[in-house]
Amino acid sequence: MRVPTLAALVTGLSVTVIACQGGGGEARIPVDSTEYYRTQVQNLATISSEKDSLLRDLTETTKLITDVSMELATIQGPSPTNAPVVGSEGMTTDERAEVLTKVRQLTTRVRRSEARLADTRRRLDSLATTADSLAGTLAVYAATITDLEGLIENQKTTIQTLTDQVSSLMAQNVRLAQEKAVLEDTVSAITERENEVYWVVGTKNDLKTRGIITETGGTRFLLFTRTGETLLPSNVLDPEQFTLADLRTLTEIPLPKDNKDYRIVSQHDLAYAEADQMKKDNKFRGSALRILNPQAFWQPSKYLIIVEN
Repeated sequence: MRVPTLAALVTGLSVTVIACQGGGGEARIPVDSTEYYRTQVQNLATISSEKDSLLRDLTETTKLITDVSMELATIQGPSPTNAPVVGSEGMTTDERAEVLTKVRQLTTRVRRSEARLADTRRRLDSLATTADSLAGTLAVYAATITDLEGLIENQKTTIQTLTDQVSSLMAQNVRLAQEKAVLEDTVSAITERENEVYWVVGTKNDLKTRGIITETGGTRFLLFTRTGETLLPSNVLDPEQFTLADLRTLTEIPLPKDNKDYRIVSQHDLAYAEADQMKKDNKFRGSALRILNPQAFWQPSKYLIIVEN
């Protein structure tokens, strides 16, 4: 239905005035009739302006909703069921946080669209009660608003799904970080234990008294003297009787007296160590026993026993 323009209404009013004057004399339009037509003209002008304003609002709101849909499409991952999916593979914590920020911003924009559309509908309902001549146009506007409201509801559903998925991924990331920390602590503890070594230096009598070595074989001479015995590590060794060290950082074993001879009772190979003086029968002398190859030296045993002769 075509809406009369302000110019058409004015022309109609002019014809009416001429017709009234055509009979000669000075007949005039009653004051109340003039006021009536003036009011009608003003009402139609207001309705026309309101209609144009509604059209602008619908256009702007439609653009806002379309922009939101396009941004949602860039966040959503491809899915055969058209369900929004946020891919977790390849996403860092910062990227997930960025997606969540975008989703929150889109939520704000959707709410703004929803409020604006609701206001437009209220204005449309108000205008429809006073403008029967615009019924067809207003019906089209109402249908458009209904469609846009449906789009907004879909966007709200999509945003909620994305929010839930990103939040789930963030929680999963926190859990994985905690599990990783526990695993790293466990691996670190295992590594520390694997690199733990123990060493001790002492006289034969001292080490025997402390239960670190035993002697076997040999013969007694004059009841009180024993010769040719073999010194061996005890079957059960107490770590508390040793000095604890890390083979990765332990470079030398200090020797109490540099004027005494020493020899290793445990199974460690002197080929991977050195002292100031290396003597026959695997004996050595000096201020310290320097370890040249820690991995090879400590491979036979974690417990190094050095006896002072």
